[in-house]
Amino acid sequence: MKASLLLPAAIGSLCLLIFSSDAHAQFDYIDGWRGQLFPSYIIATATMHEGQDIPQGTVEGEEPNGEAPAEGDPEPADPNGEPENEPEVVENVLGDPDTKRLLGVVVTAPENDTPIQVEIEAEGVLGKSVWSGVLEEADIEYTIYPSLKFNFKSLISNTQSIPLAVTFRVTLGDDEPVEHTVNTTLRSINDCPFALIYDKDDVEDISYMFAAYVNEQHPFVDKVLREALNRGIVDSFTGYQTNDPAEVLKQVYAIWDVLSRRDVRYSSITESAVVNQMVHSQHVRMIDQTINNAQANCVDGSALFASVLRKIGIHPALILVPGHCFLAYSSNPEGTGWVGLETTLIGNKTIQVGPDPEGDMIVGPKWAKERSWETFRAAVSTGNKRLQDDKDKLTQDNSIAYQIIPIAGARQKGILPIAFDSSEQFKSAKGKSE
Repeated sequence: MKASLLLPAAIGSLCLLIFSSDAHAQFDYIDGWRGQLFPSYIIATATMHEGQDIPQGTVEGEEPNGEAPAEGDPEPADPNGEPENEPEVVENVLGDPDTKRLLGVVVTAPENDTPIQVEIEAEGVLGKSVWSGVLEEADIEYTIYPSLKFNFKSLISNTQSIPLAVTFRVTLGDDEPVEHTVNTTLRSINDCPFALIYDKDDVEDISYMFAAYVNEQHPFVDKVLREALNRGIVDSFTGYQTNDPAEVLKQVYAIWDVLSRRDVRYSSITESAVVNQMVHSQHVRMIDQTINNAQANCVDGSALFASVLRKIGIHPALILVPGHCFLAYSSNPEGTGWVGLETTLIGNKTIQVGPDPEGDMIVGPKWAKERSWETFRAAVSTGNKRLQDDKDKLTQDNSIAYQIIPIAGARQKGILPIAFDSSEQFKSAKGKSE
C-alpha cells in the first residue's frame, strides 16, 4: 500500500505530559504534524474513510478513466525511489477512525473501567469536539481521537499561516478536568502537503493532495469556456461525444488558445512561507489567482487546465516526476489513450517546432497560423516524450517520485476540491472585471 491515511500518533509534535495533583489525571496530546495543521488536507480528505487508498495509474491505463493512485511528488522526498515503510500501527485507538488522526490525546488507564471524557477545541476553527467512553484495562495506554468539528469556511478562507491555540481537556472518572492549551500553526489554504517524513527510510506519500486544487465547479471555469467559444475554434464543448480523438484534441487546443491569449506565464514560485522538516509542502495557487494574475507554476497551470477539462467531460491526470508536474488527458472515454501536455509552455514566446500538415488539418488553416497552435504542438510533443521516457517509472508501485494522479480516481475515493471562497472578480482577457 503506497499511501495510507492511517497516521500514527508519533507524527504529532513532541507531546507534553500534563500532570495534576491527582495522579489519575495525566495525558499527552497530539497536535497535528509536529504542530502544523493544513486546511487543504483537512478539507480534501473530509469525506475519505480510514483504509481508503488512491488507485495506481498507468500511462496507457488498463483501468478505465485513470483509476490510479492519486499520488505524486514534485519534489521527491525519496530520491532513490525506494518504497516507504508502512507507518507503525497505533493500537488501542478509540474515537472516530476517520479523523485522519490529527488531534488527539494519549492516556494511560489508572484502573479498570475508568470513565473518560476528552474535549478538543480551537476558537474560530474547531468547535468543541467531545468523546466519552471507558478505558477498560488498567495500565494500558489509549490514544483517543474525538470526531473533529472543523469550521470549514474558516479553513478555506485562511490564506496566510497563523498561530492557532488548541485546547485539550481530559476528565477521568470523577476527577476535575485537566486542561492544556498549545499553540500550533494553521497553514495557508495554498499550502499543499505531499509527503510526510518520519525518517530517511520512512516516507509516506500523500501527494494525491494535488487533486484537491483541481476544481471543475469553480465559477471562473465557465467564464474561461465562454471566452474559448467566442474565439471560434470549436462551436461547442462535447467531450467524447463524437468518439473522435481529433475532436478531443481540438477542444483541448481551444482551451490552450484562450489561456495563451490571456498571457498566462510560467512562474516558479512554489515555496511555502513556513518550513517543517517533517511535512514537505508546496504553495499552489487557486484557479482565480492563476487566471487573474496570469501566473502559474507547473502545478498551478496543470490544476487549472485539469479543472477546465473535467468541466467539459475530458479525463485529465496530473503527472508528477522529480521536481516537476505536467498534465495528461485521455483521448477517449475509456481512459486509455493518454496525451501529455506541458502546461509551462503556455504563452512561451520563443519555442519553435517543425511543420505538422496532419495536425494543421485538424484545426484548419486559420488557426494553424496562430502562435498558440505552435506552442500547443510543442507542449504535446514535450509531454508525450516525457510520458514515454518515464513510462516504466510512472507505472512502478515502489516509487513515490514518479506518479500519475487521475482526477476521476481521486474524486471516486473522496478527495474533494477546495471550494471557491474569494472576493476576486473574473477579469476578462482584456483585463476588465466581470
